Amino acid sequence: MTKREVSRILARASKEEVAETASIVYERCRVQIMKQPQKTLVMVKARESIKKSLFYLGEVLASECMVLVDGVKGAGMIAGDDFEKAVAAAVIDGFLNLEGRQDEKKVILDRLLMLENRQAEKRAELNLAVQKSKVNFNVMGE
Repeated sequence: MTKREVSRILARASKEEVAETASIVYERCRVQIMKQPQKTLVMVKARESIKKSLFYLGEVLASECMVLVDGVKGAGMIAGDDFEKAVAAAVIDGFLNLEGRQDEKKVILDRLLMLENRQAEKRAELNLAVQKSKVNFNVMGE
């Protein structure tokens, strides 16, 4: 699982789900906070749909944190004002950055896959609800 996929799953998960996953790491590793959680502003890039050029949409408030998990750095950045989720995400990142420990990492990765599947189910339910209210303008003119 790539960092991008892990970040996407953690960003979409609730604070409780991320904290529960990080609690597994707290049980097995020594965690130190290097950089206390703090608020920051992040520029958001978007791609223009016609010319496909990049532009800056604006700034988003984010929470960031950096930790050491058994001496290995982990960083977490979450959109919004949620320090607890940023710390938990950093702890998970630091744990996944550790060398070896494949059996322990498998527990975390399996949990992340479960969260991803749950998120996909919720998205599918929402898409189905939205499709029911979709208007087909081609048919309306007939």
